[in-house]
Amino acid sequence: MEPQEYTSHDATGLALLVSQGVVQPSELVEAAIERIRALNSTLNAVVMEDFAAALRSAREVSPTCALPGIPFLAKDMNVEVAGLPLTASCRWLSEVPPATQDAPLAARWRAAGLSILGRTNTPEWAGEFVTEPTWRGPTLNPWDRTRSPGGSSGGAAAAVASGMVPMAHGTDSGGSIRVPAACCGLVGLKPSRGWVPVGPHLDELAGGFNSDHVLTRSVRDSALMLDLTVGPELSSRQPLAKPASFRQALSAPVAPLRIGLALASPGGSQPQDEIGAVVDEVAAWLSRAGHRLQPFHYPAEADVGEQAGLIWMTAIAEEIDYWTARVGHAPKPSELEALTRASLDVGRRATAIDYVKARRRMSQATREMARAFEGIDILLLPTTASLPPKTGEIDGRTAAFDLDRWNEQSYRFAPYTELFNVTGQPAISVPLGMSASGLPIGVQFAAALGNDARLLNLAAWCERERPWASRLAELRARYG
Repeated sequence: MEPQEYTSHDATGLALLVSQGVVQPSELVEAAIERIRALNSTLNAVVMEDFAAALRSAREVSPTCALPGIPFLAKDMNVEVAGLPLTASCRWLSEVPPATQDAPLAARWRAAGLSILGRTNTPEWAGEFVTEPTWRGPTLNPWDRTRSPGGSSGGAAAAVASGMVPMAHGTDSGGSIRVPAACCGLVGLKPSRGWVPVGPHLDELAGGFNSDHVLTRSVRDSALMLDLTVGPELSSRQPLAKPASFRQALSAPVAPLRIGLALASPGGSQPQDEIGAVVDEVAAWLSRAGHRLQPFHYPAEADVGEQAGLIWMTAIAEEIDYWTARVGHAPKPSELEALTRASLDVGRRATAIDYVKARRRMSQATREMARAFEGIDILLLPTTASLPPKTGEIDGRTAAFDLDRWNEQSYRFAPYTELFNVTGQPAISVPLGMSASGLPIGVQFAAALGNDARLLNLAAWCERERPWASRLAELRARYG
């Protein structure tokens, strides 16, 4: 299969070609390898390769699998994959040996038939809205290589947008799937808490904020992957019952919805004019389609930045303690970036009472947001407040790092996503706009906990009515 033909299909389309006997799974992997080799020296999206193992799996995969041989990349965070190290882009873990077995989620990827070609870049410990780890170097945005692809799943976003793979793994503890999706013109769903297993060594990550899923070019690929990966595993404390099918929800008629509109973030930030204009235009379009739009005002309890920061920074500190025991030695200061060292400091200074108070604050926010959603079916809001920052603009790495300045810069860029990690609600970014400078603009929808099917149903309708596939095809064509 020629790379140009390979990149013209989403994962569902490639799987259909395999089922029809038009192409062999190994041909897909060979096309993906060729694409990665051609582009990665420019974009720095893929930081580990396991091409031989991916080709073996593609040659052995059953054609009856849902995604037989479909090329896939795992983020270098959270999920252990047999044959690949897990380093969180941290130089301290550079000598960690490859995993000997798959984490529960990786086992589900393989059961679906995916061929895992390697790992994608992420900021150290997935702690930033940009992807510029000191050890691995920055990933570049394929739309504008002077800018960030977002973070922390920036490597995944750049790989999918440029056509290396049709979809890739992402993690989301504060917006790390949705922000890169917005920056790179992709679909990025953070599922409801409790759908997708995490671990393997923890039943929940980042204090329960984290959800693992994928970045995709199409809504149908996101729904399919959710169907293939949902369901509790042995350590799940907050499982949700698996519905019949997320894919079936895509073709159902979209009933008139009560849609709340919020341009301001929970902390009062406003988007740049271009982004606000796109969200307003989408609101007007939805109103013309028969949905009832109404202003949405966040409850005061939704402004949880300080307490959420304590929880996710403490989670990084705990992860470092875990890996210290596992690798047998603590990191040297020179082996950690500035934000990681600040997280260690926060985690070690906080008392157990401080932590429980912060968790109580998260529970209050969750309760009040659930009450606010009693009056709406869907919330419409920006994904980011500004276009992707220039590479190096947000510094979480160097001696010049200042935590207050970093917080101000980071949440000036992306103040709209973290709340739904706190509440566990599903939220999705879809590429419904373009800036005057030719950069994609993501629009975010959120729903009540467990209502992922409703969210995907609306997103699929948006894709049919305002398709974005041609824009992504034009971007891929730039890279040959």
